[in-house]
Amino acid sequence: MSIRTIEWPEDRDAILDHIYQVHGSQDYEALATWYGSFPNFDPADCFVIDGDYEDEIAAHAMLVPRMIQIGNSLLPTAEVSTVGTLEPYRRQGFARALLDVLHTRMHEKEFALGLMFGLPSFYEAWQYEYAVGLYLTSYESDIAVDMALKAGHWDMVHSYQRRTADRLMARNQPVSIRRFYVDDLPAVNALYTAESARGHYLIARDETTWRWQLDMMTRIGRNDPDDFLVAEIDGQITAYARLVTQEPVNWFRDNDAARFSVIEAAGEHPDAIDALLVEIARTAQAFGIDRIGLFVHPESTFMKHALVHGGSLRTFTGAGFVRLHNLPLTLELLVPTLEARRLNSPFASRGYRLIVSTEYEQVEVELGMGSLEEVALEAPSTSLLRLITGWYGIDHLNNGFHERYYDLLRVLFPRRDPKIALADLM
Repeated sequence: MSIRTIEWPEDRDAILDHIYQVHGSQDYEALATWYGSFPNFDPADCFVIDGDYEDEIAAHAMLVPRMIQIGNSLLPTAEVSTVGTLEPYRRQGFARALLDVLHTRMHEKEFALGLMFGLPSFYEAWQYEYAVGLYLTSYESDIAVDMALKAGHWDMVHSYQRRTADRLMARNQPVSIRRFYVDDLPAVNALYTAESARGHYLIARDETTWRWQLDMMTRIGRNDPDDFLVAEIDGQITAYARLVTQEPVNWFRDNDAARFSVIEAAGEHPDAIDALLVEIARTAQAFGIDRIGLFVHPESTFMKHALVHGGSLRTFTGAGFVRLHNLPLTLELLVPTLEARRLNSPFASRGYRLIVSTEYEQVEVELGMGSLEEVALEAPSTSLLRLITGWYGIDHLNNGFHERYYDLLRVLFPRRDPKIALADLM
């Protein structure tokens, strides 16, 4: 068995043939368009084992550079992608050998975390564990079009409507809804980043990534100019929503998945969210659609408005696997977020030396100034990883810390509901 990095673009045809044979025809066109085109693509991150025949690739695996956002911290993350072995070469350890090489490469490039989507039993050997959610499952949140059309029309004389509008802080303020233009990208990205800081989306995007993603979705037929809407108030973009209007996006529901879906939304202005919901419903109505799939966070402002107007919430999601690849780098990059959490808590006036231990290593970080009180936290790397992403809260640990630091650790590692946007999976 000999593992090598790919030669690009010389190996392109052989790689695409391998992908077709391993992953099938259903997603082949999308994968063929995606491979080699994403930002920061590096052939040195792609590894293959050649087959017995000329131009045959027996096994393949690669790294896709990502940035995971936790609070205001950005953690360089390597997604393990397109791992596969041709049928004649399976059960010979090819995939395991490729995974070992990928993790060596992750160490060389100083990634903090690893990320992947696949079979749990195979990847557990490398300490990958459920630690983030996906907006895909056997269910999906949705709202009937006729109910969504009622959004934004608050009768302040009607007692219930007046109280509901007051709870949502809606004021019937004039809102302009229009399609997204490239010049809107800084404002839209700021809204997305704020939503990510709240844990509603996990993958950070810079302008290059945004542009590539929009182009990619257009090329595979999942993005039309009218599928990206922004809401303006007094000339300022205050919310946005992205749609897929022509086909299902929930591949776990082949028969009854929604054929018209909101795949991403951000913004907190209540009147802007209501106006977006109405415009989305009008668009769905024009397509003859009676139900809109909602792939947005259950705690987001957009979902709160959808639920008020009759939406149905499904909170069970699929899950992605994360690996705590480099603990010292991870904690170093998390310090600004941990500090922000401490400063917005009853512990703001005190300083701490946080000593974190796993079965492999021990790392210290300092929070605050002056005399530092030592706080020890010991946990298996998989559990610590879940604390870091927010998939777990400190209550999930039965031991590993002194009880008197329970409240502090709950502040530093709050339970959240982190999810990866559907657009980042397409």
